[in-house]
This record gives sequence, structure tokens and C-alpha cells, in this order.
Amino acid sequence: MTKKRQRTEKSKYKHQSTGDYCTCAAYIAEIMCMRNAQNKNKGSLPYKFWNTKPWDWTFKRQLFLANKVLKKYSESVVLRAINSPEAKSIFSLSNKRLISIIVKYKKIVDKEQEREIKPSQIVDNPQIRKNTFGKKTTLSKLRSLDKDGKKSDEKKIDKENN
Repeated sequence: MTKKRQRTEKSKYKHQSTGDYCTCAAYIAEIMCMRNAQNKNKGSLPYKFWNTKPWDWTFKRQLFLANKVLKKYSESVVLRAINSPEAKSIFSLSNKRLISIIVKYKKIVDKEQEREIKPSQIVDNPQIRKNTFGKKTTLSKLRSLDKDGKKSDEKKIDKENN
């Protein structure tokens, strides 16, 4: 009986053929091998296809290339680029068009992260109120009385101290 790999920080993706957890590089290599098999009309890949003869070297090559790409770019950028509509016709990580697509998605992800970083400034007790147009409401009249009362009280205290 084979022991299933446990989910860890490095192994957070699942193989599509086995359901075991794997690294991002292995996940990307498997996607590329599946695309290659569909392109060559080989059908679906067998269970643990990376151990079988026609696919063992192809998987290893894609795994090496995936690790090389992941050293330069983050996992989320590479996965978004590979799953994008522009990259659906790319069957290998050695394709030169893929790098330009990855660079494009890196810029998109960077812009999204910049938007997330900028927090909106919320003031706990805003002091300035908008002026109302037209007639004064009873609430605005009470506020103006309250402001005038505080100001006159402060003036009286200042005069008494001097």
C-alpha cells in the first residue's frame, strides 16, 4: 500500500492524476505533460505517469524547467500565467512566449498587491462637518448652540484666569 504525502508548506498542491500533495513545480510539470498528451492525442495520463517510460523524461524535464522559472517568479504569477487563455496553446515550459506571458502577469499581480497595500485613512472622531444648503435643521441649530456654548465658556475661563 502506498502512503499518501501529507500537506506541508511546500506541498500544498494536489497531483491531478493521483490526488497526492505535491510541490508547485511538480504541479506545473504535470499540467504541461497533460497538455502535451492532449495535443498528441494520447488520451489521459496514467496513474503516476512520471514512472512510466514515455513520460518519465518529459516530466523530469518539465520539473527542472518549472524549478528554474519558480526561482525567478512567484508561484501565483506562474500559475496564473500558465492557466491564462494566452498560454493554453503552450505545451512546454521552454517555450519563449511563456516568459513574456509570465512577465505580463507579474505586472498585473504587482498592481493588484499595490492596491491591497494602500489602506484607507479613517478618522475616529471627525471634527469638520459639511455645511448644509438651504434651511438649518433643528439638529444643526443644536450643534451650533453647543459650539457657541463651548466657545463662550472657554472665553469666560480665559478671562477669569487673566
